Amino acid sequence: MTSPTNATTAVTLDSANQRLSEVFAPWISDLKLQIDHLDSEGLIMRLPYSDDLCRSGNIICGQALMSLIDTCMVFVCYTGLERYSNVATVGQNTSFLRPARHSDVLAHGKVIKAGRSLVFGEVTLITETDGKTVCTGTSTYAVIPD
Repeated sequence: MTSPTNATTAVTLDSANQRLSEVFAPWISDLKLQIDHLDSEGLIMRLPYSDDLCRSGNIICGQALMSLIDTCMVFVCYTGLERYSNVATVGQNTSFLRPARHSDVLAHGKVIKAGRSLVFGEVTLITETDGKTVCTGTSTYAVIPD
């Protein structure tokens, strides 16, 4: 096993995707999330479509979408802090706007403000097939001192 990325590792697309597979709970890996784009402004994370994520009506369940927002926000924190650090969710507000069906969901995450002890960000989820917004989330994260 490779050693997990740490605070001295640069926040790059490759290191972020590596960290995604190393430090999150195993069930997050089951979502098969991937980071498609990452820069100092934020990132785009992908939730690949799977029938296993759907509830009745063939709608991707809210729990999967909220997990996507929460996981994306961890990486939003890293881009805002410009380093890997332990962070923890303080609060998340999620608004569901329309159902997501038969499509990968893309999370567009960006930093609102990154301070020494708190990071504020927002994530917009869109369906890849039509580019329509399905969900938005705003989050606050605590930066846990090393």
